Amino acid sequence: MSAYRSSLLHGTACIAALLAVTSPASAQSAGSAESIQVTGQAFPGTAAQQAPQGASLTQTEPTSTVSQRFIAEDVPATSNYDDIIRLTPSAMDIDPNGPGLQQDFGQSIRGLQYTQFSVLFDGIQIPGSPGNLSPQPAAYFVAHDLQTITVNRGPGPASTIGSATFGGDVEIHGLDPSTISQLIPYATFGTFGTKLYGLEADSGTFGHEFGLLAGGRIVIDLERNESRGALTGTSDERRNLYLKYIQPIGDRTTLTAAVNLDNAVTDTPYGSSLAEIQEYGRNFSLNDDPRSQAYGPYNRDNYTTDFEYLKLDHSFAHGLAVSDQPYTTAFYHRGVQTTDTSLSTPNLTSSATNSYYINGALVNLNDDVPGAAYKNDYRAWGNILRVTQDTPYGQLRAGAWFESEDNTLYKTNVVLTRDQMAYTTKPTGSIYQYLYFDRLTTVQPYIEFAWHPLKTLTITAGVKYSSVTRHLDGPLVRTIKGPADDHATYNKALPSIDVNERLTPHWSVFFQAAEGYLTPPLNVFYAQILNTVQPSTTDNYQIGTVYQRGWLSADADFYDLQYQNYIAATTIGTNTLYTNQGNATFEGVELEATAQVGLGLALYANGSLNHANYHNGAQVAQAPRRTAVAGLLFDRSHVVLAGDKLDASFLIKDVGQQYGLDTGQKDQFPIKSYDTTDLSVHYLLPLPKHRQLDLGVQVTNLFNNLSLIGYAGAAAGNNAPLYWVNAGRGIFFSVAARI
Repeated sequence: MSAYRSSLLHGTACIAALLAVTSPASAQSAGSAESIQVTGQAFPGTAAQQAPQGASLTQTEPTSTVSQRFIAEDVPATSNYDDIIRLTPSAMDIDPNGPGLQQDFGQSIRGLQYTQFSVLFDGIQIPGSPGNLSPQPAAYFVAHDLQTITVNRGPGPASTIGSATFGGDVEIHGLDPSTISQLIPYATFGTFGTKLYGLEADSGTFGHEFGLLAGGRIVIDLERNESRGALTGTSDERRNLYLKYIQPIGDRTTLTAAVNLDNAVTDTPYGSSLAEIQEYGRNFSLNDDPRSQAYGPYNRDNYTTDFEYLKLDHSFAHGLAVSDQPYTTAFYHRGVQTTDTSLSTPNLTSSATNSYYINGALVNLNDDVPGAAYKNDYRAWGNILRVTQDTPYGQLRAGAWFESEDNTLYKTNVVLTRDQMAYTTKPTGSIYQYLYFDRLTTVQPYIEFAWHPLKTLTITAGVKYSSVTRHLDGPLVRTIKGPADDHATYNKALPSIDVNERLTPHWSVFFQAAEGYLTPPLNVFYAQILNTVQPSTTDNYQIGTVYQRGWLSADADFYDLQYQNYIAATTIGTNTLYTNQGNATFEGVELEATAQVGLGLALYANGSLNHANYHNGAQVAQAPRRTAVAGLLFDRSHVVLAGDKLDASFLIKDVGQQYGLDTGQKDQFPIKSYDTTDLSVHYLLPLPKHRQLDLGVQVTNLFNNLSLIGYAGAAAGNNAPLYWVNAGRGIFFSVAARI
């Protein structure tokens, strides 16, 4: 604890010194009540405002929106989006290396995996692996630049875009520039050698002296963090730049521009066998032995990403509005990985039966470490056009999403102990495991109408048409396939109808019936003969209610999701193929409530009972039978000084029993239920001239529960199951100033 206290005091001292330098000499004492002014809203306010996340009275499907206040104050600043939304109903997250200290390892909502729902940032789908559409927001955005996160547990109306308009999506709204000029230095220090530094600068709204730029505003945020992670031998170092600029043009037009640049270098874990856990401990993953396949630097990934868009919004006369948003995103991955970090596969040693060649020449290998080197270059270009027209009967909406994604993958066999020299087992053999180019093109036009037959009733009906084309071209897709020149187009019309009835100003009910769609993964092309895998679809039916009034905020829903052509992985040798595993049913009930009991104290709870089974009775993998959250919230102003604020949260998350793997016929590798407890305390100290000092501490996994939480695959050598273990207790101190 002394190291944490020293780091916190150091960070606090630096920011206090900066405050002293920038404060005018005439500033009054911070102890003077007359000098204290605080921006923002006083809390606790209503139960809906105090809740960490909650529903909306206007929603047409089950929805949870995580507030900016909760993101800023109640989770460690290192957190990724999946760490933040794991407390929402029916959500589960696997984060064995600590909050946000690696890329995503696995996530599900209602038992649907993170490759089965889209993640959007400011309305744009966040790319990840083009092969299976797995979003990787952790490679793009940091928590400080997330304003709100909305989890939609449903396909949404026809105007919802995405490659996985399936069982839901996650919509992230990026940080908007403040209307007030300010400088915010911030820092976090904590467990696992975590150090995070950042600086946010807001211009405030430009005055008339800026000419054509009058009314505009810009925010720039720079951040750097590093950590060694909860697991042995791992590490994470990251740099991020975020910029957003909003410029009004006349009275009817607004231009928005955003840029996000990120680079992360990680020594990446791949799970541990039960034998390794028993011998080396529950936090074992990688080691520091350069002759071992579990050596950290031999399992290193370098991610460089960029995310840019322009958005032009214009309102015409007579209720017509148009929005156009061109964008580009990129994901560049360089890395190396050993053959088997579970240590079940021997190193390379030349013998009478094993020969190895480098540049065609025979070499003598002696206990050398085998592995692979990656080069993955991905870029997407797209545009989103939306048009709305108000009418006396409701609003007509139409638009289209277009995106083209290009991806090149190189994967070579290398000897890691010999400067990553590429090798073969035959004099004329290929050094490549993969060498190909693929392209994914998506076109999604839509039209819908939000009808208001009554002032309190909205019925939205529409249809979206999704056309997706995959193309694969390359001399080596995998060893048994060889050259490929394959393409396939998948088309599907997706109708939807949503109803919201406002029974009273504080109570609403909603209903949704919609079809969802999932683009098949690239791996369907990996078979020797072009695979006949069909796209997965869902029929979604949901009904629910929301109540919000003063001290109470509550919502409940029931869902029934019929899943056709479930796509599951099948392993053939060292290759993974995808096949249709028949149909499945996802159904359940979800409840959520926040109740204020007085003096700033509130009770919060949510829970879900989730059923996810194939029609033959087998349970879908990584689909917990239940989830639950319960805890206390506290928000109180004027605790010590006039205008200060103290808030705290104590939340317990329970995840029910699940299975790590299924074949569509039987369940394998049971994962017992487990729970984690998080504690957060945050204090806002007002200072003169609208300045503020924020001090906080977040404790994750307070009671140090080290349960198995997920299945990580099978060891290459002996097919032993590999597991993820819950990260141990983490303590993170944060300090920030608003200058």
